[in-house]
Amino acid sequence: MPDPHRTAFVFAGGGSLGAIQVGALQALTEVGERPDFVVGASVGALNACFYAAYPDAEGVEQLAAIWRRLRRGDVFPFSLGGAVNWLRGRGALFGTHALRRLIEKNLPFRQLEDASIPVHVVATSLSGAATSLSRGDIADAILASAAIPIAFPMVRIGDEHLMDGAVAGNTPILTAAQLGATRIIVLQTGYACSMTGPPSGAVASGMHALTLMISNQMERDLQLLASGVEIHVTPHLCPLDVSPFNFSRTNELIERGAMQTRAWIAGGGLTPAAPRHDFDHHHDRMGATMPAFAGYDLVSFFDDSGRPQRGAPAFAGEHDGGVYLFASAAHRDRFLADPHRYLPSYGGLCAFAMARGAEVRGDPESFKIHQGRLFFNVNGAVHRQWLRDVDHLVREADARWGRRT
Repeated sequence: MPDPHRTAFVFAGGGSLGAIQVGALQALTEVGERPDFVVGASVGALNACFYAAYPDAEGVEQLAAIWRRLRRGDVFPFSLGGAVNWLRGRGALFGTHALRRLIEKNLPFRQLEDASIPVHVVATSLSGAATSLSRGDIADAILASAAIPIAFPMVRIGDEHLMDGAVAGNTPILTAAQLGATRIIVLQTGYACSMTGPPSGAVASGMHALTLMISNQMERDLQLLASGVEIHVTPHLCPLDVSPFNFSRTNELIERGAMQTRAWIAGGGLTPAAPRHDFDHHHDRMGATMPAFAGYDLVSFFDDSGRPQRGAPAFAGEHDGGVYLFASAAHRDRFLADPHRYLPSYGGLCAFAMARGAEVRGDPESFKIHQGRLFFNVNGAVHRQWLRDVDHLVREADARWGRRT
């Protein structure tokens, strides 16, 4: 008989967006969550292996420190020779020496089976089948799981040539269930949902496409799971405009990941009756399991500091089916006394896009209080363009919003 209470943490892939998983780990550790085993693919394999070595709050903080020091060259070391060989069809664009050095420098064990808790790394075989690695050299396993086609060379383990685990149709979620998990907590990375243009460069574009594929596979595989498996998916970040090839905003991703996950937990995300999954990037439909407007304290936008604050689960308030976070009880009470005074115009959609007849999620960091109303735009460049003709654009947006509702 399988153990009826076996919890697995599943770490999905996502390049630099793997920093989001670190924030989620911080929040999960704070409430005492500790899995029986972990499963990871691609960058999630690196996070899973480090967590398996140090599965406690101190270990998670060490992992956060590693991520904060990471630069693109620590993972994707460009060299002219590598680029020339790739153009000639003789290899991958990047070598694996930097990533191997990162693994060996920061992990205290060399074999997967020596981790503090069992860890399983998912890679993809040449035939497209998912391969679960549970024993053997840890660096080889992670390099195989993270071998993004074109970017990194495949890794040979035994008789198999392996590549990025995200390529397989079977995601780490199904692997965790096959390994006997009856309760699965998925630490997703999500994908950049609010970029204003295509990523710069072939690798960045390919990695963006890979994160979209991971998200789609995850949604499909959740539907394939047996009803007896209890599953919880930590929240994605939205709006998110960070390419998985960009390592310059790691600290922001960790902090936002922790904040969103704490709010998700406070809203019942870990209760057995919680929704099995949620990949919708429209937060106003998510109900009480997600903080509205990325957890920003809406009252703080109207203060004199000129800098909005993020709220805390300790000062959460509900309005019209949504959970709102505040920096203080006083702000929460002010909001609940008159919500419509503080709610952003157009439901938080980009004001410039609304004036043009489009619906694009606004970024709370690109905001303005105009004539007593709070407006968001999708990014700073659009916000500056909006400010050049704000009164006319507000009238246009109001008219379109009125016809929409």
